[in-house]
Amino acid sequence: MAVAVPAVRYRRIAAELRRLRELKSLSAEEVAAQVPGINLVKLSRYENARVQLKPDVVRALLDFYGCEEELKEVLVEILRDKRRPGWMAGYEQLNPLYTDLIRLEETAVGNKTYQSAYVPGLLQTRQYAHAIISSGVINRPSVEERVEVRINRQSVLTRSENPLKLWAVVHEAALSMSAAPGVMADQLDKLLQFSQLPNIRVQIMPAMAPPHPGMTGPFALLEFRQRDLDLVLLSGMLSSDWVEDPDQVDIYREAFDEIMATALNLDQSRNLIAQKRDTLK
Repeated sequence: MAVAVPAVRYRRIAAELRRLRELKSLSAEEVAAQVPGINLVKLSRYENARVQLKPDVVRALLDFYGCEEELKEVLVEILRDKRRPGWMAGYEQLNPLYTDLIRLEETAVGNKTYQSAYVPGLLQTRQYAHAIISSGVINRPSVEERVEVRINRQSVLTRSENPLKLWAVVHEAALSMSAAPGVMADQLDKLLQFSQLPNIRVQIMPAMAPPHPGMTGPFALLEFRQRDLDLVLLSGMLSSDWVEDPDQVDIYREAFDEIMATALNLDQSRNLIAQKRDTLK
């Protein structure tokens, strides 16, 4: 059974098709008359993401618009969903936005995230993830299934080919969660281990830090080979949202740079994590 491309990415591809057509000053009628397999209704549905986008049709449109080769290959690769993680089979009841995030992480080159309340999911131990997930309102899947998904999701950090580059800034408060004996110490140990990997950087935002953009809330900036495809995920208790507009994404990019500059440097951060771990042992 085919797996749908993340809805947010469908919208982005659709917007790109519309942008390229308008950039060429082409009317929908002109495109429908000159591109095989395209009519006005189909073109409208493609440009508004109201139908499943087929790679061969998208490629034909991109070729017609003279799209640069690198961007074309990225867009078509996304539609083919080559890197869809096989372990996701059986988790259809997950929040669609969360499954979008997981699939997008598979094709992203980088993830810059700021978290104020807990260690990012990509860096959590199984026991810590269980404590975090079980504290929320769970319907389906079960807590155990959600924990399994979170742990499997971390494979993007250690895959042999092009592991995801993660830059996480975590508030100091997240290092002091009260949990079952050993859970927090093990989590801090794991955080130190992750921080030693060449593709992972962890900074701590000290409790006494001056005002900074992260105070407005946590977010994750996913970066792709083509900068215009970058996305920001804003997470909340009841709902989460994607920021797709490139200009707005750049605002978060600049905000993350300021957050990094405000946080402790990498060595200071590792020292603080180690100190807090040692007090728990």
